Amino acid sequence: MFWFSSAEKDIDPYVAGRKGVPGWMMEKLGIRNVVESDEEWPTVGWETIAKANPDIIVIAKMTRRRFPADNVEKKLEFLKSDPVAKEMDAVKEGRIIIMDAHSMDPSIRNTAALELLVDELQKLKSAE
Repeated sequence: MFWFSSAEKDIDPYVAGRKGVPGWMMEKLGIRNVVESDEEWPTVGWETIAKANPDIIVIAKMTRRRFPADNVEKKLEFLKSDPVAKEMDAVKEGRIIIMDAHSMDPSIRNTAALELLVDELQKLKSAE
């Protein structure tokens, strides 16, 4: 699951659907997106995400601070403390990848983001 941002930390987050860049990256790597929406960045409830129990969570790193959850540290704090989110295997086992938010939108950065994702997934696999 790719978590872009949230207007507030504890409300439904903006996560990657199947039609955007993160969906493309997951498709290229044979990763199943637990968010089955065709929207690029739908909002999905934490209960729904937790029920799907994603294997990995990619969180967007951004310099803007439009919303509280634009901050990576706030996202990590939320994932580790929220009664629902902290029960996901990806959170319990530290399978969280940080990626530049600009890499999640169509741009020349997408190739580097895909390479980063591959590298991080290999690190997680070797740590098992």
